[in-house]
Amino acid sequence: MDENFIQGFVVVLLIFALWILLAFLPTRDLNESVKKRTRDLIIVGLILWLSPDLKSAGAFVFFYGYALLLYEKYQKGRKEVDNSEKKL
Repeated sequence: MDENFIQGFVVVLLIFALWILLAFLPTRDLNESVKKRTRDLIIVGLILWLSPDLKSAGAFVFFYGYALLLYEKYQKGRKEVDNSEKKL
């Protein structure tokens, strides 16, 4: 096989692995229903984004899932701060 093909394949594989990690690592500490919904949206968005015909739809679904993840993380952090302030 051509060396450039192998290097390109490895780069694509690493980028795909990084995207999967973006879907799974930040959702670790969310509750189960939100975690599943967010992961599903991010993964479906990635799959659609990689397809040649549905790139824009995939990008919208991916970013919607990631925005949902950020919102849930914000809400969780806000609750933790409120609880720590009540203890003082």
